[in-house]
Amino acid sequence: MIALIHIKKTAGKSLKHIMRCAFGVAHCDVKRWQPQDECFGAEDLRRLRRIHPGLVSIAGHSIRSHSDLQTAEPALRYYTFMRDPIKRCISEYQYSVHQGRCAPDSFAEWIQRPVFRNVQTRSLAGCDDAARAIRELDERIAFVGLMERFDESLAMMQPLLNLPRFTPLQRRVNAASDHRIRDAVLADPQAMAEVAAANEADSAVFEYVQRELYPRQQRLAGRTQVAVSAADRPRQFNARFFANGAYRYLVYKPAVSAYRLMAG
Repeated sequence: MIALIHIKKTAGKSLKHIMRCAFGVAHCDVKRWQPQDECFGAEDLRRLRRIHPGLVSIAGHSIRSHSDLQTAEPALRYYTFMRDPIKRCISEYQYSVHQGRCAPDSFAEWIQRPVFRNVQTRSLAGCDDAARAIRELDERIAFVGLMERFDESLAMMQPLLNLPRFTPLQRRVNAASDHRIRDAVLADPQAMAEVAAANEADSAVFEYVQRELYPRQQRLAGRTQVAVSAADRPRQFNARFFANGAYRYLVYKPAVSAYRLMAG
């Protein structure tokens, strides 16, 4: 089984779309059965398998490599995608504004909230510790892709995680079309200084991935693997995608809602 640690604003929705097309009902975008839990854990997976047999792929914001998930699936292989921390942070702010979660002029207040600082490091390590996040990447996470090299990363995943060929999307899922908020932050020196300060740990981790980890993966995958995805004709949907959606909305989400209701 493979498990995507979905870090916000790192092409995660595009990745999940691709996995739905590749695996159909054998893929699940997971939720914590108990919303107060920190991570999707071993008991969550055992419960999920009762209604989701044949599962080979899971993804979600609550999946963490430092959880107990592997006690329920010892052969589990974690993977994730990362992004330039400055661009990722600004993209999340822009998304928050577009979703009505904060006002367009609230950046100075928004960036001070801990939940928006060093997001990639905390997703990997559970805290703002760059060294710990790097250890997780080296010791527990089987593959790390880069959003900036998305198609190449998809191609490298195939040999390194022993996966089927993925076809690229005709267009990215959840990609912003209006960048005025991003451009306003980029043009503000004070805002950019605050972004840099809020992502110091993320910058250290991302620099390590670019300098050492990603090139190591390139060597392991073999340079000839880089163009595999691009060789196929792009597609956006297929029968497996729609089967996954039907199962998700007719079986999985109602089951989670019913469990939470009964659990109080």
